[in-house]
Formats: sequence, C-alpha cells, structure tokens
Amino acid sequence: MSVWLAIANPYGYDLAMDKAISEAKKGETSLHVVFFICRDSMGNIMHDLGEMGWLGAGSFRSLQNSMLEGYRCLADDVIARVKRKAKSVDLVVEGVVEKPSLKQYVDEILDRKAEKIIIAGSRSLNLKPDIFPDCVEYYEGD
Repeated sequence: MSVWLAIANPYGYDLAMDKAISEAKKGETSLHVVFFICRDSMGNIMHDLGEMGWLGAGSFRSLQNSMLEGYRCLADDVIARVKRKAKSVDLVVEGVVEKPSLKQYVDEILDRKAEKIIIAGSRSLNLKPDIFPDCVEYYEGD
C-alpha cells in the first residue's frame, strides 16, 4: 500500500498534509509527496490576463516563465516543511511534477498502484472532485 500527497496549492495544504501523514501512519506505509504544477491552469490564468488587455505577447511569455520558476522555487520550501512534519513516517519525495492536468497525473499515480491519494487543491484548478475515484480525497485550500 502507498499513500500519495499531491500539493497543487502551496498556500493551503495543511489539512491535506495532516490527513496524508495520518493515513500513512495508520496504514504503516510510505508517504509519497509531490509538488504539482498544473500547466493548463497556469496557461488559463495568463490567457485571461491577455484577454483583459493586461498582457501583450512578449510580456505573456515572460510572466508565464517567471510564474513557473517562482512555483518551482516555492516547491522546495513546501517540500521541506512536509519533511519536517512527516518525520514519523517513511517519506518518499517525488519532487516537482509539471503536467497539463491534475486528472492526468492522478491517473498516472493510480497506474502505480497507489492505494490512497490526497490532493491539496485550489479553486484555480477548476476541478470537480467527483471526477476522481473513491481512493482520492480532494481538499480545496484557501
């Protein structure tokens, strides 16, 4: 059995993190943690800013690259915090994953025979949690 924590919201993941640590302890199994960057959501935000006239073509690409780099840097801090909080379990750091969609990545984790997946999500992902199977818990942070 394996428990996975996918952090897609670097500002609201405490509840999901605590739940994942608890599940790993209860199941006496390892906890895999991944910082997830949704390329589609990032692109949608940039597109919306462009449509509203806030961004031109050059600034669009520059801002998108800057935001992605910022999220990658933020991932180090978030994963370090999870390491400090999850000392009581066997932690497997999967690192940063950038995919077009969270649903696609969850399917990949399920293919790896994960028993439980806990997601720290956000409103910007525009997901309906009921698209996931029962072994996936979705927590929408602030």
